[in-house]
Formats: sequence, C-alpha cells, structure tokens
Amino acid sequence: MVDERVLAVLAGVDRAKFIAKEWKGVAYEDRPIPIGHEQTISQPYTVARMIELLVQSAKFIVQSSKVLEIGTGSGWQTGILAKLFAQVYSVEVIPELAERAGEILGKLKVQNAKLKVGDGKEGWREFAPYDGIICGANAQEAPRAWGDESKGGDEMGEF
Repeated sequence: MVDERVLAVLAGVDRAKFIAKEWKGVAYEDRPIPIGHEQTISQPYTVARMIELLVQSAKFIVQSSKVLEIGTGSGWQTGILAKLFAQVYSVEVIPELAERAGEILGKLKVQNAKLKVGDGKEGWREFAPYDGIICGANAQEAPRAWGDESKGGDEMGEF
C-alpha cells in the first residue's frame, strides 16, 4: 500500500538541501548518502516506508499529532515529518549534525520541529506523551523510555 500523503510530502522536501555540495549530483538517487560523522541520510525508499508505517499504524489523526524522532541526522526526515504532523521532537546524539539540521530547517522555515542533542534511548520526557515514535538511528530494541513516553505504551513492539 502506498500512502499518497507521504509520497507528496516526500517529493516536496528537497533532499539536496540536506546534503553537502559534493553529493548534490546523487541527491535524488534511491541510496544513502554520507552526511559526516560516519552517518548517512537514508535512502528515500527507506524514509518513505518508515513514515508510511508510522502513519498506517497510528491510531491518531496525523495532522494534529506529535511525534518523537530518534536520530535527526541531516534533518531531512524531520522536515518531512514536520509537514505531516503538528509537532515533531527530534533527538540527535551528534551535536554537529543537530546544529546543521537545525540551521537547514530554520532556513526552510520549519517551525513545528524542535531539536535536542542527547541520547535518543532516553527519549524526550519533557514533551511526552507522543502519538508516535520513529527511529532513524541504529537500535536493536525499543528502550523502555520510548514505551513510557508513547501514548501506545505497552503496545510498542520490538524490532
């Protein structure tokens, strides 16, 4: 199943704005691209599918909900989420990536996303509970904090 809302928003957030100049030539390819600090911007298919699954599994109205994103990275997925959800809270462990993502999102006038430097395993309790949580970072299992901060709580599954 393809969620047309997700595809439309994905097409409307220019991936090239979130990567270094030397990678602009491959910005629209369906592949991960290095963003520094041994991290990558995920391939568009992966981002689209993750967001589609979040939207499909959600028991809430997308446009009026708030989500927690673990792993801000380049900020591209954050920008996409900000067009779909009322409020996005995103946690990034690498300060330089969080700063750069914040600058780009600021230039794009994204006002409904807040970024924080920290360990995503700890979530972001200050703004909990969240209607949904999406993880773009490497995680083998969902930390307890995510279940505690999710409105779904005990319904969170393992990876």
